[in-house]
Amino acid sequence: MKAKFAICMALALCFVIPAIGQDRGTAQATIDGKTLTIDYGRPSLKGRDMLSKMTTGYVWRLGSNTSTSITTTGDLSVGGTMLKAGKYSLWLKKTGDNSFTLQFNSKAGIWGEPVPSDGFVAEIPLSMSQAGNSEEQLKITLAGASKHTADVTIQWGTALLRGSFKVG
Repeated sequence: MKAKFAICMALALCFVIPAIGQDRGTAQATIDGKTLTIDYGRPSLKGRDMLSKMTTGYVWRLGSNTSTSITTTGDLSVGGTMLKAGKYSLWLKKTGDNSFTLQFNSKAGIWGEPVPSDGFVAEIPLSMSQAGNSEEQLKITLAGASKHTADVTIQWGTALLRGSFKVG
């Protein structure tokens, strides 16, 4: 009996301790009556310039620990591709010197590496600019830009990435 209890406690700690160390952020918006929620890990720069260190073609899980996810109560049109209401993971891909895309993957809840080799269902281009302030921790915001349109903004340091997709 004591051995079973010890095993149960050890297993529980395997799941609780990693969760305690996670600094998570949430971005949420309601657009045309549909709720969109992005859940993401918030890594710190610690004096680094992480986005500029990415090489062209590199895909990052956008955040730390468990992959960033978007949950939506309505269908989305992402880069012309229709996505059903549900949960998707979000990934950042560097496509050029100062260009990125935000990729949607049908698999959510992915921990760490490696990047999935399949399941990427849609993507949008992100414009890059410099923010007037610096964010030490990764920050993602989500807002209704206009009717049926969601704007997503990703800031880390002074790098500011922006894109949009349709809701409904």
